[in-house]
Amino acid sequence: IGSISALQAAVDEPALFDGVFIVNPNFREAHEAEQPDLLRPLTVPLLNAVQGGLRKYGQPVFDALANPSTVKTILKEPYADAEQVTDELVDVLLTPLLSPGAADVVFDTLSYSAGPLPEPLLEDQRLQAAVQICFGEADPWTPPARVRALERFRSVRSVVGLPGVGHCPHDEAPELVNPMIVDFVRSLNVEAKAAA
Repeated sequence: IGSISALQAAVDEPALFDGVFIVNPNFREAHEAEQPDLLRPLTVPLLNAVQGGLRKYGQPVFDALANPSTVKTILKEPYADAEQVTDELVDVLLTPLLSPGAADVVFDTLSYSAGPLPEPLLEDQRLQAAVQICFGEADPWTPPARVRALERFRSVRSVVGLPGVGHCPHDEAPELVNPMIVDFVRSLNVEAKAAA
């Protein structure tokens, strides 16, 4: 979601952005554009019905699942290294889940079927910012071939896969991700100085 927000902002306000660093882009498999043409007329109404049902009847299920044990179990799926799923991480994620309105946000996120996707944003001619992408190659939720295919867009400088890292590289392997971010920002600064 952060990658989509950052790309959309860079498309909407190109003068404000020199670069966008994306960590594990989100492709939102529930998006209507991701559905086969034959099923598309059915999937959007179905997703809308699911979203409505979750909003109307899902709170008890959400309340039952929004606990440390369940959150920890869910996090162990996308994290390649289960040791990284600490009590502190669970608390950081669980605390906002317990705030009023959080269930609706989660339901909307799980069933959101519209809005921008990475590819159309990356091919938008208004996007002038350089883009660098890294992703965890062991992420079960992000298709590696699709991430690597983003390298075909003119704004994308590179796509770097991180072996043995899951869905949250910034958390699982900050020793790999943080230097990449610093190098990217430095390269943008050097380019800005050279252009001045």
